[in-house]
Amino acid sequence: MKKTGATVLASILEQAGISVVAGIPGHTVGDFALAVGANPALKPLLVRHESTATFAADVYFRVSGRLMAAFTHAFPGAANGLTAVANAYADYSSMFFITGNTASAGIGRGGYQELSRQINDDLTQMIRPAVKRVWQPRTAGDLASNALAALREATNGRPGPVALNVAQEIWAQEVEAAGDANLGGFTFNPRPRPDARSVEAAARLLAGASAPLILAGNGINLGRARAELRAFAEACNIPVATTASGKGAFPENHPLSVGVAGWTGSGTANAATRAADLILVLGARLAETTASSWVADATFSAAPRIIQADIDVAGIANAYPVEEALVGDLRSTLEDLGAAMGGRRESRDAWFARIAAARAEWEKVARASQAPGSVGAIGTGAVVQALRRAYPGAINLVNDCGKHHKWIVQQFEAREDDYVISSMGGASMGIGLAGAIGAALARPEAPTVAWLGDGGMSMSLAAIPTVAEYKLPIVTVIIDDAAYGVVHNTQMAQVGRTAFADFDGSGTNPDYRLDFTKVAEGCGIPGRTVADPAELDAAFAWAKAQNGPTTGLSADNAIPALNLLLATS
Repeated sequence: MKKTGATVLASILEQAGISVVAGIPGHTVGDFALAVGANPALKPLLVRHESTATFAADVYFRVSGRLMAAFTHAFPGAANGLTAVANAYADYSSMFFITGNTASAGIGRGGYQELSRQINDDLTQMIRPAVKRVWQPRTAGDLASNALAALREATNGRPGPVALNVAQEIWAQEVEAAGDANLGGFTFNPRPRPDARSVEAAARLLAGASAPLILAGNGINLGRARAELRAFAEACNIPVATTASGKGAFPENHPLSVGVAGWTGSGTANAATRAADLILVLGARLAETTASSWVADATFSAAPRIIQADIDVAGIANAYPVEEALVGDLRSTLEDLGAAMGGRRESRDAWFARIAAARAEWEKVARASQAPGSVGAIGTGAVVQALRRAYPGAINLVNDCGKHHKWIVQQFEAREDDYVISSMGGASMGIGLAGAIGAALARPEAPTVAWLGDGGMSMSLAAIPTVAEYKLPIVTVIIDDAAYGVVHNTQMAQVGRTAFADFDGSGTNPDYRLDFTKVAEGCGIPGRTVADPAELDAAFAWAKAQNGPTTGLSADNAIPALNLLLATS
């Protein structure tokens, strides 16, 4: 039986368990869009900007561990989506990215919307640095085999986005299809175990440490190793910190938790990472944000002793030398390391007393920053606490990039089964609302909250119609300080003035101020503005009652107003 390339790819996506396909069609990818629409197993998600599709696919994978597909038309559409694709690549998230390309007959000859100046077909070269690998099939038969290879590559080892760049004519080409592809034979997902000698050596080091600490990165979340981490930490009685992107890997209301380490982390965690005599690093590169720019005695001592575990050797010893390296799947690593420890459990009273003292000092700082503020100047910390009160159970929380980001990292208590998503490798503004679309689709049984600044929300306006059109129950809290707040603060600290930082009416319309509530209402999403901190709990209750999205506005730690925008279901 013969099938078109478009039908074959749609069928492979279905068999691979991919259920959501998002994008915007054009003539180079139109046949594929029609094939997706004709497949009842695939949920089509039409977006208004390609980055909405790719940011959503990124967060969909982070929350669920499953792939989502995003497609674009020719190089303008691909370019629109590539920021989010590259962001996923930097954060080791994954997606199945499909780009339609100019028909082969037009490549290098001025085909409509082709990109061929440096070489024939520059589009593949444009995509290449943003993905784990890109395939460029030449026939419909190639399309099928390349898709299977891409599925295998997307989630094995360190995850990463994969791309198919498909010439227009391939979608309509027919290929003999005897039956469904043998996905199991082509897309295996092994769990490599670390070297046994290294495991034994690491166990001996941990057993001999008087002040050991576990530092869990996003590799624990991506590797679905949360249960194994908790079991290991409890069995060995070792305290646990996380990185900002690893937040949620270990419940922060657990007595062994010390919170998030790094330049936006808590005083408790940073005191613990500095004082530990041995740190077991799990799925974290110890990049700039975690290591506080690698400044001695900020996050780490001048010469920390480290055991580092990662699925990929390239993630080990990037910044600091290690005592021992454990290369393997993190679930397998924790299982093997736990077995090698042989049930050894130390009380470590002096170590825990030192951590308790650091926690008491940090809690004084945190409580001071949680003051409610006043009418017209709501405290951001108070909003964080009201959010946690409103959603005490499992939550999907997507934290956009900007000055508002630190409040969630430091003060939102991540509990068991929470997914708190931060972009730290790429740190791309705009992931908040678009990413929340992916989170809501990936785990609809949990409420989804997008936490953004006004800068990130301005970059996300194209996502609002999609939220409304698909009636996605997303609560969006916008922290509005009328500025690119990080830029503003940095410039003021460095030179005492700002440029290109403030939304202060300095343009030709001095009375202008973007009203996000009205934008959302124009899309059919009701909104609510809160100027009084006494109204916070009632506002979040109202948001939950609407069963739709919410937006809030605030400044650094003094919010002029909190706007809650909701799409009714």
